[in-house]
Amino acid sequence: MVEDDPLEPTGIDAGSERATDHDQYLSVDDVPDIAPTAERSWRTRLRESIPTKRRALKYVVAITIAVLWIVPFIGLFMASIRPLSEIIGGWWHIEGMTITFENYYRAWNYSTAPMGQALLNTFIVTIPAVLVVMLLGVMAAYPFARFEFPLKTTLFFLILLVMAAPPELIAMGNFNALREFGLFDTYMGLILIHIGWGLGWVVLFLRNYLLGIPEELEEAARIDGASRYQIFRTIILPLSTPALVSVAVIQFTWVWNAFFFPLVFMRSPELYLAPQVLPLMRGRVQVEWGLIAAGSIMTMAVPVLLFLFLERYYKRGMVAAVTD
Repeated sequence: MVEDDPLEPTGIDAGSERATDHDQYLSVDDVPDIAPTAERSWRTRLRESIPTKRRALKYVVAITIAVLWIVPFIGLFMASIRPLSEIIGGWWHIEGMTITFENYYRAWNYSTAPMGQALLNTFIVTIPAVLVVMLLGVMAAYPFARFEFPLKTTLFFLILLVMAAPPELIAMGNFNALREFGLFDTYMGLILIHIGWGLGWVVLFLRNYLLGIPEELEEAARIDGASRYQIFRTIILPLSTPALVSVAVIQFTWVWNAFFFPLVFMRSPELYLAPQVLPLMRGRVQVEWGLIAAGSIMTMAVPVLLFLFLERYYKRGMVAAVTD
């Protein structure tokens, strides 16, 4: 005689349980096409949308800071599109405002230091400095994030020490070195200076990001027979895209707006970069505010457009690198 299993439902109880399990699911025909919406009155929605006092205070502070930050830019832009006679008494007077782009044309073709040539020179220096720093930075950051080797901590500390040094501290040594190797007052010399100066923070930034990539991905690839180079090329680089974009945006902005290094290492007027050209537009008799404003707008427009174009990847890379 076989005893019934006490855990196995039998008879009416089993049938009732199966019926209950079946009834708790909707049939295909009963599933609605759209998700149900909560029926709330407009008063309820309005009351729920009102922020708390603490959040409202945060909004007020954030909006105040944003306004204070953007007001100088508005004044600069207004000065670039209006004649000097209209802004001399204050750019905020808009009665009878005259809009003209003559300042941009004059700045682009300025006689002693044309902004058009200066922007081209800046591109020639900035793009290689950004690309090389990105490549060397991720190649140097990967060993710090994954490998164990002698003097690892010491080398990483030296990188942090170089980052803390002001640029004026290394200017004289680099000045003599570039003269010795014949790279003074050349694009290549300035590019090398920017690469060496930016490599430290890039290694630190990318190392923190790579620490957040699971090592199990690399171990699985090694089991499948992938080499270190293949792992780096097919796994690490694609996953590091947000961090590399963040590095590109920040490094591009720093190199593009750098004034000290071009001032020290570039002497030929035909090789001047955009930050060097702006002070030359002030004029001899009176300050050409409209000309300087137009040149400033053209100079800052490039990094701003780059940031807007890569904003999504920039945020992802910054958040991951900081949190990890």
